[in-house]
Amino acid sequence: MTEHAGEVEQGLLWKQEHLAPLPIPTGQPPSDLMNIIWRKNEVYLDIGSFAMAAGWLTLHCLSVMFMATFTWVALTTSDRVGLAIVTLPMCVLMGTLWYLFIKQWRKPLTPPIRFNRQRREVCITEPDGNYWFVPWERVYAIAPSVTNLGTYGATKHGSLVLWFPLKGQEHETYGPNKKGWVLMVNPGGGISSMAQWECIRSFMEIGPDAVPDSSHAERSSKVEQQGYIGVWRGVFSQLFDELKSKEYGAAFSTFTGLTIFGAPWIAVLMTKKLAHIPHLTAPEAVDWSKPLPPAQWAKRSPELEKAIAEREAELAAV
Repeated sequence: MTEHAGEVEQGLLWKQEHLAPLPIPTGQPPSDLMNIIWRKNEVYLDIGSFAMAAGWLTLHCLSVMFMATFTWVALTTSDRVGLAIVTLPMCVLMGTLWYLFIKQWRKPLTPPIRFNRQRREVCITEPDGNYWFVPWERVYAIAPSVTNLGTYGATKHGSLVLWFPLKGQEHETYGPNKKGWVLMVNPGGGISSMAQWECIRSFMEIGPDAVPDSSHAERSSKVEQQGYIGVWRGVFSQLFDELKSKEYGAAFSTFTGLTIFGAPWIAVLMTKKLAHIPHLTAPEAVDWSKPLPPAQWAKRSPELEKAIAEREAELAAV
């Protein structure tokens, strides 16, 4: 396995792109596709992974399809026993899936991973409160992707994997079989993973203004102002405006979001879940998170400085 940004491993149906170390520009604009930015200020960036929206959309869609099928069969058949035999297994299946989803949803949020740009370090905190600090230039970012071939053609899946050395091994070199603390999100691989990684890299190497603000605060403010019913009212209003403007494609998308996928519920549920994002509470981590005088800010290594200059020259020449 290669270990430096810009290097790529590739097979017949798979590809693995290395984004760090060293964290050089990817050439993509930063975009928080998976909403992993929980908190941002002049000193640090908190990221966390709570990506259950896709699970909600899937279960809601399956439930709507099941209810529609049940209603249609109930209206067109008089065989109630047969209807019950067909319906019971589906009820058990959907009930089990919803139970597992709700159980996972109710789990407490894990502490975020905190990137401190002034110290150029990362604080890793485990759910039990154990924590340690990792040098920024020791963070490994990998974007693996795979292409699946099926009946309806090829589909590509990918993720962004962040690997951090374990406590006591902060300065050891990464290896393919070396254990570490791992965070994985699924923006899609390739350009999407680069754009997601750029949120973190740009914050550390450029500054907070180079990174999009978290959407959680904006969504929470909207829900707080309009209420949960107001979220639904806003989507219905959007649908009517699109129909009035004859934007039928957008209207169809909004309609399916309202009916089949229950999209407005995502804003409601995410707001409730992320209303109380955990802070780092260990005294050393709290002190570590305080701002430093500019004269005390950590500097890039000469190797990274050179690598960034070379990469920026390459991008400028394109």
